[in-house]
Amino acid sequence: MANRGMTLVELITALAIAAILVVGAAPPLTSFIRQYQLRSTGQQLFRLMTTARATAVMRSRSISIWNEDGDWTSGVTVFEDDNGNGKHEDGEQILLSGVDQTNIQITGNRWVADYVKFAADGSAQTANGAFQVGTITICTPKQTKAYQLIISIGGRIRMIKTDIDEC
Repeated sequence: MANRGMTLVELITALAIAAILVVGAAPPLTSFIRQYQLRSTGQQLFRLMTTARATAVMRSRSISIWNEDGDWTSGVTVFEDDNGNGKHEDGEQILLSGVDQTNIQITGNRWVADYVKFAADGSAQTANGAFQVGTITICTPKQTKAYQLIISIGGRIRMIKTDIDEC
């Protein structure tokens, strides 16, 4: 009966082929993981915003989503905005918090750079009562794809995937 083992040369050849296959698959896998993280972060922020809007309508109160330091990446707080200024202050009830990402950049344009406030009717309003529209962009450095949360005049939020020049 013949021995069915591998020789050292056959083992080294098999390991070399496996290493080449792994190295070739690593860049697409990394890109896939980044795209998944980007989409997941966008969906999490989208859910927080739609929940805040629905809560504002259900409770007939102003509900705001605020990022304390002007950076959406470091996390947000959803709270009952008793005085309507869009900023969390002592005594205002915190309802939710989330979106704390380190590898993803989240920025809002001028109108939604610091907060989004939903009035009791579900519309988005600034602290002075004007309608609030804007775009929050979720992207990663060195990628041309991004997600954007677009807030319309009536407070409706939609998420789109888009191409960008630079994050």
